[in-house]
Amino acid sequence: MRSVICHFFNEAYLLPWWLKHHLPIFDHGVMIDHGSTDGSADIIRQYAPHWRLVHTRLMNFNVALNDLEVMRYEEEIPGWKIALNVTEFLVNAGPLADIEKYCVEKNLDGFACSGFVAVDLKPEQLPRQEENLLLQKPWAIDDNKITGAQQRLKAGLTSIPERNRFYHRDHVGMYLPGRHRSFHPASTRRNPNVLVVHFRYSPWNAQLLQRKLQILDRVDPKDLARGWGTQHASKADQLERERQKVIPLAEDLRNNPVASRSDIFKIP
Repeated sequence: MRSVICHFFNEAYLLPWWLKHHLPIFDHGVMIDHGSTDGSADIIRQYAPHWRLVHTRLMNFNVALNDLEVMRYEEEIPGWKIALNVTEFLVNAGPLADIEKYCVEKNLDGFACSGFVAVDLKPEQLPRQEENLLLQKPWAIDDNKITGAQQRLKAGLTSIPERNRFYHRDHVGMYLPGRHRSFHPASTRRNPNVLVVHFRYSPWNAQLLQRKLQILDRVDPKDLARGWGTQHASKADQLERERQKVIPLAEDLRNNPVASRSDIFKIP
């Protein structure tokens, strides 16, 4: 079995794209609702009635406790699994079944996906819900292309790659806070044929900005004091400056030698 675990809060804008993209990939999903008030749960019931919809046990968004909650659901699920945000889209260049079979044959419990950060180069073109979001907004930054910490920070990226989500078949992912890294030995092995595209700066419109700005009030103040989840404290003008800084690094995934092999970009 292949499963995805996702926690969410007021994601009605992105959820239809996210669900339609991942329903053909995963047999099962666990969707953890953090008190949404915008109809997100109804969207999940509409598109994925066979998936599990649960309410969080947390009072606010505490990074470490959220990851423990995710791992509690992971532990209940056999087979292959990955924990994704609604901004993260899994893209596989080649059948996942073949990659999973190879891991089993080599006695590997998992691998890190190759992270990309989506950047909207044409924000004036509003995306249509009936078409795959990646097809309409195919521009992204390879989060592993620049390796030096100072070079990354100068380019507007984090000091180390943080989008390489862990795809595994173990009981839990053994995540560090935020799930950007893991204590699991297999998480250091990155597979270039499985991508996670994070829609951080795309689609760049009022709906996505509102989605980003709403989170801060739900973040645990102790997390912010520790330096965790500080990206949720960014204001609209700061986010725009960040986007402008990374625009020169963006590439068209349709021309990427790995991403272009996925079914998403194949011409019928």
